[in-house]
Amino acid sequence: MIQLDRRHFLRGLGVSIALPTLESLHAASKAKPSSSAKHFVCVSPNYGMYPGGFFPEKTGTDYEMPSLLKSLEPHRRDLTIFTNLDHPGVGGGHGCSQTLLNGVEMKDVKDEPQRLHSLDQVLGEKLGQSTRFPSLLLGSGVSWSRAGIKLPTDSDPTRVFTKLFVDDQAKVKQKTRQFLDEDASILDVVQQDAKRLNTRLAKTDQAKLDQYMTAIREVERQLQRQENWLEIAKPKIKDTVIRGDGDDTIVDLAYPYNTAVMYDLMVLALQTNSTNVICYGHPGGNRMFPFEGITLGYHSLTHHGKRPELLRELSIIETFYAAQFSRFLKKLKDTPDTKGKSLLESTVVLFGSGIGNASSHSSRNLPILVAGAGFKNGSHHRFDRQGRDGRPLADLFVTILQQLGIEQDTFSTSTSNLNHLLT
Repeated sequence: MIQLDRRHFLRGLGVSIALPTLESLHAASKAKPSSSAKHFVCVSPNYGMYPGGFFPEKTGTDYEMPSLLKSLEPHRRDLTIFTNLDHPGVGGGHGCSQTLLNGVEMKDVKDEPQRLHSLDQVLGEKLGQSTRFPSLLLGSGVSWSRAGIKLPTDSDPTRVFTKLFVDDQAKVKQKTRQFLDEDASILDVVQQDAKRLNTRLAKTDQAKLDQYMTAIREVERQLQRQENWLEIAKPKIKDTVIRGDGDDTIVDLAYPYNTAVMYDLMVLALQTNSTNVICYGHPGGNRMFPFEGITLGYHSLTHHGKRPELLRELSIIETFYAAQFSRFLKKLKDTPDTKGKSLLESTVVLFGSGIGNASSHSSRNLPILVAGAGFKNGSHHRFDRQGRDGRPLADLFVTILQQLGIEQDTFSTSTSNLNHLLT
């Protein structure tokens, strides 16, 4: 076996790019025609939802809306709830919240970081070619790049509004252009070193190196995209969403009160074709929610051990999440897209978390629902469990991909799809 330094870097003109782990360095059904859906939105509460208040008891259409989701009753015909969807192979702990959109843990893909590529970013590559932003990542992140890198997010409504709707001044554009010129062609800088290294690698590692260079090339495409949009004016939107409408209106931009503002910005982003893919995560942590009846931090409440007094407090937070989500669905329903159709009709909305029960750090039976998109909604579906595992959540992801016109039969740990239930 060829012995190479594991710390080997591709180098060129002062640029160093760490290589992925290489072995040589150490001992169901076909895609169906898409519906009119063309947008994807994921909303994820970091610590999930209390199972006892999220899942209905009855299956089918004649179920009683569970306690945490009562505010979603007006939308029951527009959404579908699932019981016993899991990511097989994902263990417990708060880290599983990061696996929602890819179904794998970092520790299991050290030699294949590309497996961390999340559903929203796959969709961004496919649906985001004609928009200024391939994806819009807000709040607490659950998104991973093709190279297996956790992607940054923005939780400041003012910054998000500026990013979407405020044109840069001439001096800022000039500086941005300068940075783009300096950052361009990273792949060309390291190409010669990569070519020399490639001749010393086994074939399996040559394939890995090619995947890595493909990821670098994707960065170059992103830089080119930013340059192409630099001189294109942004949509003109009044800032009432963050400033209020009139002297008597006060808009609270502090979390969690800014949740409604973030949802409004998401609707505007879709309506103006600024992006087709959005992820919005509610953060974890042990913050004290400023709601009446809350006496402990959020994280402390999630470790309720089924104690009634803690569950009552936790339900205040999770009921708030559901009510804000319900308001978002109504806004989507009432807002026309560029073709005059309801945004909800043209948007796949996924609500869920990689944590099934935060109290026990369980990643089983994830709280998942989908809405909109022309799906056959209105039901609650419960799947059988095979030992520890339920139905792969990735089966739903395959259906989402296909509903959005992407001809892909597998994703992550999928074994089939849920087309028979939703399309």
